[in-house]
Amino acid sequence: MDIKEEEGADTSTSGIQVYLRIRPSSNPSTHIQRDDIDVNKILFQVPKQEDEIVNNSKSSYSFQFNGILDEKAKQKDVFRTIGLPVMKNALAGYNSTIFAYGQTGSGKTFTITGAPERYDDRGILPRTISHLFKTIKGNRTDGTSYTCYVSYLEIYNQSGYDLLAEHGGSSFEDIPKVTMLEDECGHFHFKNLSIHSVSSEEEALNLLFVGDTNRAIAATEMNQNSTRSHCIFTIILECRRTGEDTVVRSKLNIVDLAGSERVSRTSSAGQTLREAKYINSSLFFLEMVIIALHEKKKKDNVHVPYRNSMMTSVLRDSLGGNCKTVMIATISLEPQHTDESISTCNFAQRVALVKNEVSIKEEIEPELVIRRLRAEVKRLRDEVAFLQGKKNGDCSDDEDENCHFPQHEINELTDAVTKYVQDFDERSQLDFCGGITLPKIRAVCAIFKRMILNLNQSKQDKDIERGDSSGEEEASDTRNVELKAKREETKRYSALQRNEKNETSQKRTELTSYIKHENVCGVPVCNDEQVLIEPTSAFSWFQDRYPGLSALEKKKASLKAKYSEAKDGGKKIEEIRSRIRYHKEAIEKLRGNHAISISEENLFDENNLISQEMFHTDAINKEKIEYNDTLEYLRKLKGNIEHSQKAVEKVRAKMQADFDVWYREVCSRERSLVTHRNKPVIATQPPLGGNVISPARVSVSKSPDDTSSTTNPTIQHQRQQMLPVVAEKKREEQEFQLPPGVKLTGNKEADDDIIAFFKAKQVLLSRTSLLKK
Repeated sequence: MDIKEEEGADTSTSGIQVYLRIRPSSNPSTHIQRDDIDVNKILFQVPKQEDEIVNNSKSSYSFQFNGILDEKAKQKDVFRTIGLPVMKNALAGYNSTIFAYGQTGSGKTFTITGAPERYDDRGILPRTISHLFKTIKGNRTDGTSYTCYVSYLEIYNQSGYDLLAEHGGSSFEDIPKVTMLEDECGHFHFKNLSIHSVSSEEEALNLLFVGDTNRAIAATEMNQNSTRSHCIFTIILECRRTGEDTVVRSKLNIVDLAGSERVSRTSSAGQTLREAKYINSSLFFLEMVIIALHEKKKKDNVHVPYRNSMMTSVLRDSLGGNCKTVMIATISLEPQHTDESISTCNFAQRVALVKNEVSIKEEIEPELVIRRLRAEVKRLRDEVAFLQGKKNGDCSDDEDENCHFPQHEINELTDAVTKYVQDFDERSQLDFCGGITLPKIRAVCAIFKRMILNLNQSKQDKDIERGDSSGEEEASDTRNVELKAKREETKRYSALQRNEKNETSQKRTELTSYIKHENVCGVPVCNDEQVLIEPTSAFSWFQDRYPGLSALEKKKASLKAKYSEAKDGGKKIEEIRSRIRYHKEAIEKLRGNHAISISEENLFDENNLISQEMFHTDAINKEKIEYNDTLEYLRKLKGNIEHSQKAVEKVRAKMQADFDVWYREVCSRERSLVTHRNKPVIATQPPLGGNVISPARVSVSKSPDDTSSTTNPTIQHQRQQMLPVVAEKKREEQEFQLPPGVKLTGNKEADDDIIAFFKAKQVLLSRTSLLKK
């Protein structure tokens, strides 16, 4: 299939990102340490050999990385830092590469592939496969489809082998070698390298397991399971979007390079020695390519020796082409491997200087274009035939009313309409099953109408089913409440006729008992109008009795204590920094005095200088350990403080919302109480119809959006409504006066009953006079 790449794609410059991973060691070197200020910088302090020969070699090294994964980093941390961003770049359409480089036994294969003993020890490669297919599955809903292919290439002794090839031999000689062919455009093609289509995570992991089983592994003195070849696992992605003629292709290369080794240390011999020679030579050619790419930025006519080895030819695009590349440098902390660790870091610094021009490879796929054009031609032909009226079996406008379709044609049109509705492609066309005619258009319109009616009917049925039970219960409750209210009103009327005093007391008790003994949001209802008239005083009254106040106070106290701890930790950090600066200045002062004494040919105690420097150096190391521990404690404390702040704000918001509900309910009930007090106690006839207003049926307004107690518009409105209520009660108290000779007892409940009795008596007398007139 010929593919034409679309021109004009956006390009950008991307440098190779370099990360350092440190293998844990039981005997770490004291010459390697991380910088105190820049956590992505590592320092090497190599002591010089004490002999009579003048040694001017460099003893201090400093290397900068994009990130450092220390010996405490887990496999999931490595994937989250390195693997996940690279996988997202591949899904976005960029070619991406991850390759691990380092000394043999430093953890390259463990970082890339992982260990089979534990599930948590999975490396970057299996984790990338798992997350890749999970992401692909989640993107299917937006009309995007992915096709995935994998291949596994091994370069052993400068020869390529397919690790996924089906063969019955037991040695490399039985496997066909993979050869590289270069076309006129400079692109490499692989012969005898199989590419497998995978549609699930399980299929891809099975192929990875088969390839790892076929890898060349041997035991050396430095590594019992040393990989003796370079391996490249390639994932090819093709992304197609519904309604578009283009396909986006990207490659994700995950490379596990064989480790460099010194024969004098590994004591290799025979076949192992021959493998070590090929490994070291290929890594040497890789370093030559990196150096040439760096020089090419300064000069245009620099030749890059990609063809020197098969590995550099395969990694041509990753090192200097259209690819976003990430390198993982692995080192060991053992003192005997310090020189190899410095060499690895030097190589990583050279790799970081290489810049790649990256762009999304979006291509036009002829098959999609041909399929779309054929569908468009068919649609246009049907439209022309319909407009010209040349279609056999068509009905004219006059005969259309008598033109009927067989049932199987109606079924075919229904299936075509259903398929058209379920298609996500906005540019898809409806298949009229043989041509567009006026009767078919009307039949399709009828099918659409029937589908919409059925959908609306099913929705109504569901609403009716959900609402039947609740509606019946509400209607039954309403009828019961009305009947109960009528009975209660009748009882009140009869009892009031028999006993005026008992009825007056019962009326007052019924109107006030629900206010005195009922709680709203866990807080008792307030009867004091002076408190309710001002929202601020009402909130203070509510807050003192709120059940969640103690929990809020505890959370605030805990948050305050954490703030105090953070403040003390900050002071401790500053003190540690000042002590480190003091020791460093002391060391510099000692060295300056030593230099002055040498220049002036004065005697100076060398042993005393060394001992004092060792004292200050040990003090600095102890302070650094304490600094790191305190810093880690402050990081954890910061997370706890943020969590406590969110908890306090949540409790405050809930208390404010409960206060709004409580305040509205109290104001509504207070208005209802005043209304009942203003009504006559005795009616000329009991109510036979209509609803009885009772305190339990007072409506409550919806909660406002703003929870502020002082600026809420709803509360301000309720405050304005409370003013006439309080004024009405005061006016009643001023108008009503006890008869002469009647004195109050001083007991509030007894006085209230006496006043209520004379008020009711006054109402009865006024009504009696009205009836006589």
